[in-house]
Amino acid sequence: MTTHKPRRAMVGSAAAAFIQRDDAKVLLVHHAGTGHWVMPGGKTDDTPGGGETPRQCCDREAREETSVPVTVGRLLVVQWLPSGRNGRYEVNPFACHLFVFAATIRPQDHARIHVPDTELLGWGWWDPIEAPGVMDATNTRLLTAALRASAGTGPAPAYLEELPPYAPAGGDVA
Repeated sequence: MTTHKPRRAMVGSAAAAFIQRDDAKVLLVHHAGTGHWVMPGGKTDDTPGGGETPRQCCDREAREETSVPVTVGRLLVVQWLPSGRNGRYEVNPFACHLFVFAATIRPQDHARIHVPDTELLGWGWWDPIEAPGVMDATNTRLLTAALRASAGTGPAPAYLEELPPYAPAGGDVA
């Protein structure tokens, strides 16, 4: 009789930058892959030997997605994302921890923001009250938690869990 050892779960990491101006508007980018507006960010570079930390990822992704220097500050939110569908992408086989850090862009650099044409459709400063109207439910929860943590009206860092969709008997995912 052969017994099989269970495989270890593969978990990735990602990071996003919560960037808010003095007038309280937040920077969002229009993601080409999902069609949604999100905070600048992306997956960690998991190269052999350890890759980058979530903070390093936040710094790199925010600079890549804005084309200006970004200063990464304190951790605001950690979110658990299960494997499964992600917007218009195919099934993501790995669960992910998403880290959101407070970040700043110098006011003199605001007019110089430019997003990469192949990855993003645009960018803009959004009123936090209006932003949920252009975001998906997961990113709306993430932005709300970052706003509260940044303002000191919620836990910092906040912890969120996105639960996998219900799988009925037979294994099909609804």
